[in-house]
Amino acid sequence: MESWDKLPLGLMDDMAKRESYNRYHYRPIYSLHKWWARRPGATFRTLGLACLTDENVSKDDILKQNQSGIYEGLYLQNQEDKFSDETVLDPFAGGGTTLVELNRLGANTVGYELNPVAWWTIKKSIDEVDLGQLREEFENLLQDVREELDEFYTTTDPDTGREGEILFSFKSQVIECNTCDEQVRLFKNYRLAKARKTIDGAVYCPNPDCDDRVITFDREIQDSETCPSCGQTFDPSDGNYSRGKYTCSNGHKHDVRETLQRRGKKPEFEDFVIQYQTPTGDKKFKEVDEDDRENINKAQEAWDEFDPTVFPRQEIPDGYNTRQIKNWNYDYFHELFTDRQLLTFSKAFERALEVDNQNVQEFLITALSRSLEYNSILCRWEYNYQRATSIFERHIYMPKVQPVTGNPLNREDNLSSLTSAFRKVYDAKEYCEEPFEKMKENGSVNKYEIQNESISEERLEDLVCSTSEHIDRKDGSVDYIITDPPYYDNVQYSELSDYFYVWLRECLNDDYEEFQSERVPKAREIVANEKVGKSEDFFIESLSNVFSECHRVLDSDGEMVFTYHHNENEAWSVILEAIIESGFTVTGAYPVQSETDNNMHITDLDNTEYDILLFCNKEEVNTEITLSELRDDLFFEIQDMVEQERAKHEDMSIADLGVVLRGKCMYYYSRHYPEVYAEGEQVSVEEALDTVDSVIEQVVEGTVDLPPSIDQLSRSYAGLLDRGAENYDSLNKQLMAKGLNVQDLEDEELVEGPRKQKSPVSGEDRIEYIEKKLNGHGPDDNGDALLAIDKVHYLAHLYRTEQNTIEYLKAWKSDELEQLAEHVADATGDDTYESVMEMNLMQF
Repeated sequence: MESWDKLPLGLMDDMAKRESYNRYHYRPIYSLHKWWARRPGATFRTLGLACLTDENVSKDDILKQNQSGIYEGLYLQNQEDKFSDETVLDPFAGGGTTLVELNRLGANTVGYELNPVAWWTIKKSIDEVDLGQLREEFENLLQDVREELDEFYTTTDPDTGREGEILFSFKSQVIECNTCDEQVRLFKNYRLAKARKTIDGAVYCPNPDCDDRVITFDREIQDSETCPSCGQTFDPSDGNYSRGKYTCSNGHKHDVRETLQRRGKKPEFEDFVIQYQTPTGDKKFKEVDEDDRENINKAQEAWDEFDPTVFPRQEIPDGYNTRQIKNWNYDYFHELFTDRQLLTFSKAFERALEVDNQNVQEFLITALSRSLEYNSILCRWEYNYQRATSIFERHIYMPKVQPVTGNPLNREDNLSSLTSAFRKVYDAKEYCEEPFEKMKENGSVNKYEIQNESISEERLEDLVCSTSEHIDRKDGSVDYIITDPPYYDNVQYSELSDYFYVWLRECLNDDYEEFQSERVPKAREIVANEKVGKSEDFFIESLSNVFSECHRVLDSDGEMVFTYHHNENEAWSVILEAIIESGFTVTGAYPVQSETDNNMHITDLDNTEYDILLFCNKEEVNTEITLSELRDDLFFEIQDMVEQERAKHEDMSIADLGVVLRGKCMYYYSRHYPEVYAEGEQVSVEEALDTVDSVIEQVVEGTVDLPPSIDQLSRSYAGLLDRGAENYDSLNKQLMAKGLNVQDLEDEELVEGPRKQKSPVSGEDRIEYIEKKLNGHGPDDNGDALLAIDKVHYLAHLYRTEQNTIEYLKAWKSDELEQLAEHVADATGDDTYESVMEMNLMQF
């Protein structure tokens, strides 16, 4: 049985979805330190079992739910003694998911990772440590830093006169209006807290002359509120800043970036509100008073007088993901922190370096680095949950005009606290000693402790911080390669990870050559990034170098499996080209759950919510075949494949089935590569994909075989007419194979509706949009700008409204357009589309 046939896809997706939603709850090991685009551990544990077990093992043996709804199978059992002779390589180790999960299963692991922050995260994930000593040293560190700096995080409760501990400080950017020079304080909104059952809501009055600007409510906050102190009515959600632009009190509207650049100034901020905790544990908001400002000044003076040894002095480099903050005149990484934050973290890092036990010291440094994620002037306030967001809630550096800065020393143990970061590190290491799985059964989540399983240093054969374009291993010395390669231009890891690197380097460069450079090395990072001159050719060449090395070190009977996550067809053709040119044969592909749609990066950027698992081996045929022969073979093979896949996975959607078939069709192409020809010319990967997609569309999606000259948007719309409304994810999967996404159809007003139900827009509802494209000109002037479906819809509209169709029919009518019109008529039941095409031009 092939590896992919052992995958319990439905169960695997369910586990991956829950883990992605709350990674710390299900697998604490992956919360040890920030890393981006982590794939679910449940997916890689299942994948490891599918690869390492023998051919007699089935997907039900790996994991199933019995009739009582209880999980059982190898997934929940200790496998350490079974796979000790197997070696698994990950050439793009990233956050370490492959190395951790295969280590748990008992395999020997080898990892290559160019990025020092990722390399360090993996190293400390697998390094063993005395947890008792680690906790003791952290508590000592925290006590010492608190004793020295607590005074800078105190405020006075105006109701009782007693001291309270600052939790968060709210800031607003102050900028000079480009027109009138008014000092404008920027507010995106005035919300402080959402009212809940036991928590009052709170907003900030926008009137600068108001005597009591913090307003509390024991009810839900409305769109219109009146300040009880000054009587001003305002919308708490509507500030004077939106989408990069601000408006001064005189009505002048300007762009923040343009203003900063014109005046040559950096962003400046003023504190306006503090959230604090009283000695009795109550959380309150107060307006910043003179004593608070004096305390802020004292912290600034203390920083000015301090000569730190741990302090990031590096410049922010030009890059794809740094351009946002560079455009706002941020030039150095230390400018992303307040003076009080710099004082706190410099003191804490220096105190960590005083610990004698180097391993414990390194774990403390890792915890402090982790805490940086929630402590920056790039963090915003989540008023629904009363917490600061991660600086990387999206995969970019995003400047904030209304940031919130936390107290890292706070005793509430919120996300911005050092105690929270340390707890994540401690729990990660505890998980290494006693791994577990959490399974949702009959409405409750049950914990399965995997007896005698562990994550062990001994099973990490090698962890190399360098490019995997050269792998220092003998030929055929690896049994499996399981990895998660870079996603074309999706995430610029080196640019983002500089944020942590510049602090880690100050602590580690004396002992680790991996931290010698000023910033994360970027020259050999395999991404497409035009900002730094890395083209598609660079991406293909570099990726091919890695896959060629993988092909060399992989055993002849071995298998390479990797996940890929991208919604652009261009990126898919690029990675397939790299695989095939490296000598691998693609043997299969399966869609699996990736990040969930609660992830802002996924939701806002319309990325796909699923990964594709690609299976490859070293099989070769290299016999010549023509593209037409390949197409004919695929047409009949796909029909058999459809029956086989539906028998194995009864609930598989058409979109998922299309992904599976696409991978299996590439098997036939890659076996013959490069001996595939059309009209005497070698067929490219992109041409092969187009052929594969057209056959799949014809067999699976049930659409007519429309002529190739019909554009993809029109073909996709025609297919959706047949199928009816679909959810976003299902529709996007099908569009991806055509180099499109849902947004492309929405831009052409071809689909509409909420994410759960995307429906085709009717022809009549598109007429206004089509007329805008025509822009008052005749058919001959704008024909090239119109889609085929635009012409079909517009001709039917003219016919239906008894307008003159002559000139449009003369310009547009063709055999291809008639076929499309016939298809639309059949799908909608509206004969108008056929009737207008049946008009005889001779009569005119």
